[in-house]
Amino acid sequence: MNIKLSLPIFVVLLLEMGCQKLPPIEAQIADSPKTFCNPVNLNYRFMKIDGGDGIREAADPVVVYFKEKYYLFASKSSGYWVSDDFVNWKHVFISDSILPIEDYAPGLFVHNDALYYVGSTHGKGQLFRSIHPEKGEWEPVKEIWSYWDPAFYVENNLLYMYHGCSPVDPIHMQVLDLNTLEAQTKIIDCFNSNKEQHGWERTGERNELSRRPYIEGAWMTEHNGKYYLQYAAPGTEWKSYADGTYVSDSPTGPFSYMENSPVSYKLTGFIGGAGHGCLFQVGKDYWKAATNSISVRHMFERRISFYPAGFDSDDYLYTDTYLGDYPMYLPTVDSVKSRPDWMLLSFRKPVTASSCLSPEYSVNSLVDEDVRTAWVAAGNSDKEWVQIDLQEISDVSAIQINYDEYGATQKGFTPVFQSYNLWASYDGERWYLIADRSEKKTDTPHDYIEFETPFAARYIKWENKAYTISDHVSLRELRIFGKGRGSAPHEVSDFAVLRDTSDSCKATVSWTPVEGAVGYIIRSGIAPDKLYHNFQVTDSCQFELPGLNAGVTYYFTIDSYNENGITYGERLIESVASCVKKN
Repeated sequence: MNIKLSLPIFVVLLLEMGCQKLPPIEAQIADSPKTFCNPVNLNYRFMKIDGGDGIREAADPVVVYFKEKYYLFASKSSGYWVSDDFVNWKHVFISDSILPIEDYAPGLFVHNDALYYVGSTHGKGQLFRSIHPEKGEWEPVKEIWSYWDPAFYVENNLLYMYHGCSPVDPIHMQVLDLNTLEAQTKIIDCFNSNKEQHGWERTGERNELSRRPYIEGAWMTEHNGKYYLQYAAPGTEWKSYADGTYVSDSPTGPFSYMENSPVSYKLTGFIGGAGHGCLFQVGKDYWKAATNSISVRHMFERRISFYPAGFDSDDYLYTDTYLGDYPMYLPTVDSVKSRPDWMLLSFRKPVTASSCLSPEYSVNSLVDEDVRTAWVAAGNSDKEWVQIDLQEISDVSAIQINYDEYGATQKGFTPVFQSYNLWASYDGERWYLIADRSEKKTDTPHDYIEFETPFAARYIKWENKAYTISDHVSLRELRIFGKGRGSAPHEVSDFAVLRDTSDSCKATVSWTPVEGAVGYIIRSGIAPDKLYHNFQVTDSCQFELPGLNAGVTYYFTIDSYNENGITYGERLIESVASCVKKN
């Protein structure tokens, strides 16, 4: 009997009765996976700057489709990545002598079958061109005024350049001739921050600080004859990092604020932050590449994620970050759904390990759904392991192994790797090998394995085989996805929304807990059919939303979830700036 599909009911019953004659666990890794899991599994470079030893970063992503391949550029990455399937990303190493690759926030555009690149500067920057970027071949074209955080939009024979990164100055733009690269207009001021009216622009992890935010990371997208000038605030080091948008009938403005901003927002979950990125298309579908914040060892300790995005029937731009760090379907030209119905099976489940360096790096960090915490082993041998008890037999579909870099001292692009094995068991005593990565020599700090079909198991074990980053192997999280065999939780119907009467950019949502819920997801938005903001809550039945727009009416509902599924809330509450009334 092959159990990799699912165990028949009678086998489950026999198992629960203690029968020892069970079929072996068989698991087949998908040769052509259909899903991925954020953050994107790249060989993130170690910092070169002073004080950045052993710390990885990548941020400010730009995804460009060029000659049937996707190119991913990011700040401080000693090159860029190229892929044709969003699964296998090849890093193209570039030395500083070829390209100013160490500049922050690269700006790119395509023209006449060539890819153009310039980095952030405080004035003029050298523009480069390549017809074979997959080979790392670039040539200088012309020195232009690129400024800080440049972003380009091409239309007809004009090149529109947007730029700005400041807590004082606005987002600017200028029009250039696409062929001569000469300026056609003076620099135009587009808009500035407005933290009094836009709560999400306020600085701080929960928008609690009073100083002015940085606005930066401009990006232009045209849709249905409208021009959406996106920008990031309030700062890359916080989970509140997000993108908003202004819209115009012209790429030069004037621009009007879109009240459903932020349009890319991820305040909660395993990894937070969804700012300073880009919109790109795969077929007809839009995707958002965005910057995530870890920011534990350094404020620029960051990662990159991809989220489904798009425009609704009323031409409102949005990004779907709902459970945005759970598995989702890969970007393809024929994708029809955003994510499978897999849930997180490992959250706060009993976990044991071979060793622990200190209580500060507890093994419980492996199941707390927080990328900012980590388990650190006492050593780095093949005797180090971690074991999670799912507490009941579940159907496992995918596993994500998130490595930490405790004790690392590397600088720059360094060849390192992690190798391991994964095991599964019914009883914690007899183990079956489900993934042999013992000979792997590649750097996969957020490795992700999708199985061809679900397999049944109660225990999952990770076993270290080699770890070349430091003397102590460390993991941020071991995440197991699939479905439990019980019932989804009850619906949340008893909840309230209290809008702050002195500051309508804030609202407090509170609710009565429901049976069977492991967590809750608050959804909010400016209309019942535009609930594009979501907040995942696991440790309370009250949550303060700090990032609303003043004077705007919002609608709220709450979903409940557990390892068996999601129960979507049906009740809506409408909240205006000065009062609350029920729908």
